[in-house]
Amino acid sequence: MTFGEKLALVGSNGTGKTSFVRKLISKELAGYYNPKLKIAYFAQDLINLDEEKTALENVSCTSLQDRMTILNLLGMLGLSYDKAQQKVANLSGGERVRLSLAKVLLADANLLILDEPTNFLDMAAIEALETFLKEYEGSVLLVSHDQQFVETSVHSQWEIVQACLVKKS
Repeated sequence: MTFGEKLALVGSNGTGKTSFVRKLISKELAGYYNPKLKIAYFAQDLINLDEEKTALENVSCTSLQDRMTILNLLGMLGLSYDKAQQKVANLSGGERVRLSLAKVLLADANLLILDEPTNFLDMAAIEALETFLKEYEGSVLLVSHDQQFVETSVHSQWEIVQACLVKKS
C-alpha cells in the first residue's frame, strides 16, 4: 500500500478481515512498514473514548485540527454543538459511534483503518463520511459490507480467499 491509496478489504463474515487488520496494526505481518506510518483505527468497540471527557475534548486530544474543523465534522456526522459539549458518558450508543469515528478521522495519522464504519450511521452521516474520504490525502484501508459505500470511497478492493489476500477484479 502506498501513501494516498484507498482500498477496501471485502468478503464474507468469518474470512479473517478483522484478524488481518489487527495483525497489520500490531505489525505482525511480514513486509516493510514505513517508520513515519501513523495509524488511526476505527473499531466498533469504542475503546478510544474517555467517558469523563466531553465529545469535543475526546477528539481534540488526538487531533491537530482546530476547534472549528472538529465541530464541523462532528456536526456533519450528526453530533450537534450541544452534544459536543457533553461528557461521553451522557451520549447514546449511536452518538458514541459517531464520536469515535470523528476521533479517528481527525487523528494525527496518515493511514486510516476503518472497520465497518457505516454501521449505525444514517444516510447523511454516510454521505459526510464519503465526502471526507474523497478529500482525505492520506491512505485508507476500509473493511465494509456496504458495497455502494465501498465503490464510492476506494480505488481498489481486496478479499481474503483461503487465507490469501487477493485483488478483486
